[in-house]
Amino acid sequence: MDRTILEIRGVSKSFPGVKALDNVSLELGRAEVLALVGENGAGKSTLLKILSGVYLADSGEIYLHGRKCVFNKPVDGYNAGISIIYQELNYLDELTIGENIYLGRLPRKNGLIDWPQVRTRSREALEKIGFTIDPGRLMKTLTVAQKQLVEIAKAISRDMKVLVMDEPTSALNDEEVDSLLNLIKRIAATGVGVVYISHRMNEIFSIADRVEVLRDGCNVGVFDIKNVDEDAIIKKMVGREINEMFPKVFLPIGETLLEVKEMRGNGVGPIDLTLHSGEILGIFGLMGAGRTAFAETLFGRHPKLSGRITMKGKDIVIRTPQDARNAGIGYVPAERKKDGLILEHSVSRNISTASISRLKKFGLVSSVVEQKFAAHWIERFRIKTPSSASIVKGLSGGNQQKVVLAKWLQTKPMVLILNEPTRGIDVGAKVEIYKMIVELCREGLGIILISSELPEVLALSDRVMVMAGGTFTGEITDRKKMDQESLMKLAISRTGGKAHEL
Repeated sequence: MDRTILEIRGVSKSFPGVKALDNVSLELGRAEVLALVGENGAGKSTLLKILSGVYLADSGEIYLHGRKCVFNKPVDGYNAGISIIYQELNYLDELTIGENIYLGRLPRKNGLIDWPQVRTRSREALEKIGFTIDPGRLMKTLTVAQKQLVEIAKAISRDMKVLVMDEPTSALNDEEVDSLLNLIKRIAATGVGVVYISHRMNEIFSIADRVEVLRDGCNVGVFDIKNVDEDAIIKKMVGREINEMFPKVFLPIGETLLEVKEMRGNGVGPIDLTLHSGEILGIFGLMGAGRTAFAETLFGRHPKLSGRITMKGKDIVIRTPQDARNAGIGYVPAERKKDGLILEHSVSRNISTASISRLKKFGLVSSVVEQKFAAHWIERFRIKTPSSASIVKGLSGGNQQKVVLAKWLQTKPMVLILNEPTRGIDVGAKVEIYKMIVELCREGLGIILISSELPEVLALSDRVMVMAGGTFTGEITDRKKMDQESLMKLAISRTGGKAHEL
């Protein structure tokens, strides 16, 4: 490894009732990509916030180029040359690309903003990463992948020494992921040290030089990527071997629950679908295929223009999510923080939001009943939280996802739509979610599983239907014929062989 550029020595941080970091140390070399891995709740986010100046460590030291640094606020880390790009990108949609790159430090001339310099400098930063685009374009016109490139250009413009990326590919398609990984390699080759946080093992083995593993706020291992395999990393992460990643149990398929005929709306259709009790129906498709639009139309978030929906043979009318809930349909959305949770509210209040009418007494919500329901789901799903009164924003991603599941199961649905149920959660939490899904099927629910993760779809589904161009292009009912090649052929059948664009 080249000369050490960043060193974290014995950093500890505690919050009321929780020791988030316990004597954590880390070294990063110049031109090195260090993967930082661990289950949600392992301490990665806390370490990032200390490194960025959001939190002040209780003890420990940070050295940059051998000089001790103290970061009391985020701008201190930036000024020292540490750039952190979070999973939830930090940008202003209504401003231009150039304004976002130089936000808070716009060049001035004679007391006024020097707009020609903003454009020139922004273009130079963008060209350094190979992104040719007009700096005058509004951020809201860009794709997620393009916005991420702007964030990297912003970091480049600050004379960056260390780049930290937190789950940077969670919202990107395969082509965009490849482009980003190649860009990170080029950035590291210029001498920048890169800390790469991801749950995706294939990316880690593609890009990392070394892997640092955290568990329960402690260092538990550091490996040269050439001398370790995926199983060893996972065992270190979770403290145990995961012998069966996908705990699928094949159950008898029961009665027909849901039937959809000729449904159109929100850019999708015609849609025909049947779902049975105890069945997991996998829905696969490439980005833009219409999977979320289909789910949100069925759930009443967007108007259905035509078609027929029946539940247990009876016609149902779904105009709103409340109609869907009352008909026995629950929906766990892909974006849990934006669409599934009220982040500033408690665990108990989030669990009760979809069934609030049942908790009311004399027009008021019964907090006693609310807490009773929450306690049931916290125990059943083993939700790691100090109490049901804890703010849900402070939970790890996997535990937040369990809260969303609990919220909809509290409504006692017959059909549960799961849209990307394991996005952005660690391998241990994924296994727990998979076991929950199987258990729900055992209880008679019908599950619609929408996922971009092919191994997930193939392992858990009883049947798989594939979407492209807003409709279903095929269905595979024989599990012996389910493979990645077959699904991909169906996924591109309506797109002229072009799966997606950057």
